[in-house]
Amino acid sequence: MNETKKNGEGIVGGIEKKVEITYDSLPNSSFEDANLSDTSFSNVNLANSNFNNVNMDGATFNDVTCKDCTFEDMYLVDTKFLGVNLSRARFGCSIMNNIEFKNPDLKNSQFIHCDLSNVEISDCKIDGLKINGYDVQKLIEQAELAEKKS
Repeated sequence: MNETKKNGEGIVGGIEKKVEITYDSLPNSSFEDANLSDTSFSNVNLANSNFNNVNMDGATFNDVTCKDCTFEDMYLVDTKFLGVNLSRARFGCSIMNNIEFKNPDLKNSQFIHCDLSNVEISDCKIDGLKINGYDVQKLIEQAELAEKKS
């Protein structure tokens, strides 16, 4: 393909590299080997879309609906989930180091075959929380009683 320059911005195949799409419909589109860094998506429908081998470092997701989504083989280091609803979310085979969950509702969640080394849980409601079948609230109460006795 012939590449030319126009006012410092690249034109490839007659299309400017900076593209703005407003009030348009592009269902069943495919983007492959595309650099969309620093792109903004507002009021966009991405239902039933697939994201494979995508770099989203530094991305921000705000007011996003992810019902029945699957997150698999994710690398989520230094990531924050702030005030999110993770109902029925599934994270599988993922690296999740230095993650912050703030104000999420994690009721009825299951953590299976997880490395929870150095995990800190504070100021959380833990009614019914079990680890390997042990009721954590009861273990804490027993530890507090033993501490008072000594």
